[in-house]
Amino acid sequence: MLWPMRKPVIRPAHPHDAAALTRAIDAAYAVYAGRGLSLPPVSDGVAEAIAETPVYVAETAAGIVGGIILRLGDSAQIENIAVAPDGAGQGIGRALMTRAETAARDAGYSRLILSTHEKLLETRRFYARLGWKETGSQGAKVLFAKTL
Repeated sequence: MLWPMRKPVIRPAHPHDAAALTRAIDAAYAVYAGRGLSLPPVSDGVAEAIAETPVYVAETAAGIVGGIILRLGDSAQIENIAVAPDGAGQGIGRALMTRAETAARDAGYSRLILSTHEKLLETRRFYARLGWKETGSQGAKVLFAKTL
């Protein structure tokens, strides 16, 4: 018998979510292995991020399948967004982005920024579909911004 998956819930991350979110981030970025990309250690510091800044997770009946780390300082920046392959195609990435935008707006920011690798064309297209604009580049990084 197939059990229906409940709609993903986007909620604030808690300290006990760090290991599951780290696994989801690692699984999400594993699909890029073999592309010869120079990516930073994408899942380092998840526990610290949860303690320091807004972090939201996407949770389904299967557990945590993704998350987004939002840094609020001089600017509002999405530091990382990831959805494990198990959660792909369910609108989770869009829901996480919407939650981060709302949190930044609620905190008084009028603009949100992020960066991605120039060769991650699918993520660049995803951001463009959500209304983000490319604003420049720094080496292999492509910079994006969105007015809130």
